[in-house]
Amino acid sequence: HSTKPAVESGGSAATMANSTDGKEPVAGLSAASSCIRAILSPASSSSSTSSREEGEERELLPSPFHPVYTHQIFENECISGWWPSSEAEQRSRRIYKFWKEECDNGTDGGGAGELHPSYRHCRCEEPEEARIEVDVLLSPSCDRCQVKVRTEKCAPAKRNDGDEPSKKKVKIVSFGGENFNGGRQPEQKRMDFKDVVRQISSAVPPIVSVSVNGNRRDDLLPATENNKAGNTEEPPSKNTQREEDSTGAAGYLTQPVGRVLKTYHRKTKDGTGSARVKDDESVEESKFVVTLAEGSDPSVACYHNSVQPLARWYIETADDVDVTDDGRGSWKIMYLFRDHGEGGVASPTSSRSSALSLVGYITLLHVHSPFRKPPGVILRVCQALILPPYHRAGHGSMMLYTLHEYAESSHATTITTFPGIEILEVNVEDPAPAFVALRDYVDYQRFLSICGRSSPDTSGLNVTSKNSDCVKKLNLDYLMEYNVTNKEYFFPVSEERLTSVAGALKITKRQAQIVHEIYKLAQVQQWKRQQTEDDMHSIKKDEVASQVQTNYRLMVKRSLRSLRMEELGACKGGKEGQKALLRRWFEQMSSHYCRLLEGLEKRRNVS
Repeated sequence: HSTKPAVESGGSAATMANSTDGKEPVAGLSAASSCIRAILSPASSSSSTSSREEGEERELLPSPFHPVYTHQIFENECISGWWPSSEAEQRSRRIYKFWKEECDNGTDGGGAGELHPSYRHCRCEEPEEARIEVDVLLSPSCDRCQVKVRTEKCAPAKRNDGDEPSKKKVKIVSFGGENFNGGRQPEQKRMDFKDVVRQISSAVPPIVSVSVNGNRRDDLLPATENNKAGNTEEPPSKNTQREEDSTGAAGYLTQPVGRVLKTYHRKTKDGTGSARVKDDESVEESKFVVTLAEGSDPSVACYHNSVQPLARWYIETADDVDVTDDGRGSWKIMYLFRDHGEGGVASPTSSRSSALSLVGYITLLHVHSPFRKPPGVILRVCQALILPPYHRAGHGSMMLYTLHEYAESSHATTITTFPGIEILEVNVEDPAPAFVALRDYVDYQRFLSICGRSSPDTSGLNVTSKNSDCVKKLNLDYLMEYNVTNKEYFFPVSEERLTSVAGALKITKRQAQIVHEIYKLAQVQQWKRQQTEDDMHSIKKDEVASQVQTNYRLMVKRSLRSLRMEELGACKGGKEGQKALLRRWFEQMSSHYCRLLEGLEKRRNVS
């Protein structure tokens, strides 16, 4: 899960080649994304790759994952003149078809086998078609990597009309300085290997080795200080010591970066690190460690500067953060590591007790807010990243719970820039849709906790104990004052009550409003399930149910209208246009709330 970190973005991102506005891209969609694979490689595998065939090596490594965003790395989201491998191209066709159907609300968005628009830029002026596959082998600590390039040339493939125009040259005619070629993209030169590696280097940790078709090519290493083989700008501190394999690529961390806040266990697929476990698969119980590190620590900054380029693959507007810069506040980084046990699963001969690999991180900016009453610190989430192999295993929610525990337990020694000042609020800068869903899910479950209701994800977390004084002052009796069949149940929650809930949970007032709306929707759904033919005449029951739905819809629309007045005012369709816009917003919000409640219900059933 990730946020769009506008707080630290230094410039505008290139325009993505998406054909459908507003739809988030997915991994393997674009041409460049299909060509690139990242692999969390065991440290032991890289030491013996020279003695194995490429095919054998691939079988021993965990499942690869593709980037989501490539627009900051490659113009037009394409490696100019190169096509992905045949297998990757076919996979990309399937991904695009499914993605396009979702864009078109479930209807068939196009013919089977079509490709993403970025593929139009794969055309090259050379007659042979060339395919490329770039593997980025990440060290377990993700602070070093190796790049392996494989290529093949072949005759141009036959493709469906609409994907890739034929290789026949088209005369380009200029009208007033603008080129016109009938809507087709001009043919470009094929990008050479050095440029491919140089472009990729801006979105990966320092590269320690490059090979092309099995041949080592040190001449392709990017000529930057961060990417010189064997370069270490800062000597690693005791908590960032690494085991080095024979290739010079970093292995596991032997000590966590920062101080440990929490440890927990999750089931993972044996040997691969994947968190997506099926009933018939061999699984192991893995230990995970959440830490908090000071950005002002030079060794932490050195490690984070190596890791953070990966965010460009998964955060649309990601940019590097200078965590040593205290001009706007104090930077801290919350890391999540997987502990592979004594000696590490890939380093059985090691005598050390920990072998840690990176799972994800959250960058946190502590900003002093002197005009709040009382004055305090705003804790802003700027970047949040969980590596794809660990998605959908509850790691993102666990990090957010831990983040709130930290905010609720903060005291003078935890915030060096603002000693003795309390954290008042946790907010997020321009969150991506996936992070919005995660935050709402966690905030709602924390709200249920202060309401005295059980929640499957908060068992054992004690999410409100550190902020018990604020919780005790809360009076939530108003939630039970009316039944859902009463119109008054859907009256707006007062500013005072929203402020009280926001203060108790250390969230924004808008988030407090959202958790109330989710809570009331849950009550409506529960009321509907409880209705029977014996309660009332079926016609009357339908009328009451319809009125309850209307009351809920009007409540949410009033909230949306208040929040987005400027957008409604800019609507060119008059009152009817504003109504249509509000209707669309409500449908989006209602669908989001329903998915959240469905997910919560599934977890309850599993528990």
